[in-house]
Amino acid sequence: MAIAALVVWALTAAAGVYLLAAVMAAKRAAAGPRPAPAPLPEAPPPPETPAPPETPPPPDAGAPRGTGAPPTVRTPPPIPRTKVSAPPGEHPLLEFCHPALGITGLACWFAFVATHGRAFAWLAFGALAVTIAAGLGWLAARARSARQHADGCHRPAVPVRRIALHGLAAATTCGLAIAAVLAASHG
Repeated sequence: MAIAALVVWALTAAAGVYLLAAVMAAKRAAAGPRPAPAPLPEAPPPPETPAPPETPPPPDAGAPRGTGAPPTVRTPPPIPRTKVSAPPGEHPLLEFCHPALGITGLACWFAFVATHGRAFAWLAFGALAVTIAAGLGWLAARARSARQHADGCHRPAVPVRRIALHGLAAATTCGLAIAAVLAASHG
C-alpha cells in the first residue's frame, strides 16, 4: 500500500507540473509576443589606462587612541527600500509553498517506504495535509481573483480539466497515505 501511495504521489506531482506548465503557457499567450531585442552595437575596446597612484592613508587612520586625533566616522550608505507587490491573482507564497511542501512530503514518504520508519510516515502525511491545504487556498485565491476581475479584463484561463486531474490524484494519494499510515501504526 505504501508503494502504491508513492507511485500515485509521484503521478500527482507530475500532474502538478503539467498544470503549472499549462498555466505558464496561458500567461505567456495572454501577454502577447515579445519584440526581439535590438542587437547591441559593438563597442570599441576600452583604452588602457594606467593604474592610479596609491593615495596615502588619512593622517588619523593609524593614530593610536588617546593621541588627540579625532576618529574617522564613516556612515554606511542608505538602504534602498523597495515595495514588492504581486499582481492581482498572483500569490507567490502559495505558488512556492504548495510544490515545495509536496516535494518535501514525497521525500519523507520515500524515506518511509525505504526504512518503514513510522516517523517518516507521519511527517509525510503531515506535509501532505498542509500541501493540500495550501493547494486549496491557492485555488480559492485564484477563483476569488477571477471573480473580482470578471469585468472584461482578460486573464489567462486555468485549465479546469488539469486542475481536476491534479486534485483527483491528490485525493487518491491522501486516501492511500492514510491507509498506509494507519496500517504502519497498528502493525
